[in-house]
Amino acid sequence: ASGPVPLTLSPTQRRVECPRCGSADTEESSRFGATSCKALWRCRACREPFEYVKEI
Repeated sequence: ASGPVPLTLSPTQRRVECPRCGSADTEESSRFGATSCKALWRCRACREPFEYVKEI
């Protein structure tokens, strides 16, 4: 088959676990951390902030 191929892009749903308590109840507080490859997240369970290395 030739011609255009339909493509749908949507935001990825990340499930980031807290490195301190292991809870999956986390939220992204900033898309960029100290470097552009890291994001700042916060755990809602233990309230600790942490950095998360983004996927490529």
